[in-house]
Amino acid sequence: MTNFNVYTPASAPAKSKDLLGNWQKELGFVPNSIGIMAESPALLKAYVEMRDAYQQGLFSPTERVIINMTTSGLNGSEYCIAAKSAWCEKAGIPKDVVQALREERPLKEPKFEALRIFVSSVMKKMGRADDRDLEAFYKAGYTKAHVMEVVLGISLGTIGNLVAHIAKPELDKNFEPHRIDLGKRKDARSSHAA
Repeated sequence: MTNFNVYTPASAPAKSKDLLGNWQKELGFVPNSIGIMAESPALLKAYVEMRDAYQQGLFSPTERVIINMTTSGLNGSEYCIAAKSAWCEKAGIPKDVVQALREERPLKEPKFEALRIFVSSVMKKMGRADDRDLEAFYKAGYTKAHVMEVVLGISLGTIGNLVAHIAKPELDKNFEPHRIDLGKRKDARSSHAA
């Protein structure tokens, strides 16, 4: 359980109130991690603006899910995987894609799998993708602009992951059916932490 405040639109700092109100209108509730972000209006504003820009970018909703869940899986964020899984269910993202991502299995669609592999490579290499990584990504039909938007997607996902790791929010009841235990996968990642 978190020792950080989980704000609502009524209790949030003044500059976070409207932003949380928008989440309330959009989802019908404010996720605990977002309520925690409201502690810093600057962080919450940046997160919302990045999310909005990302949603208007080149990637389809399914591709954005691939980037987000691959990032969250590699960062060991059980909270974020559960939250994104709940969103996927409502958004109609193919169940086989979501399940494969939750289990860190290859995706059936070759272009989607190329995206998953590229995101994994960028994450594991701390952004130092090499020519082979890029060529495979381009061969799948992606462009340099897509590379830059992968950076945006990983960055956005990582913000959520870090907040969840640091603040340890309780899993929202809306996300509970999608709870995940990364078990040894989570332990393997934390053993490499600096």
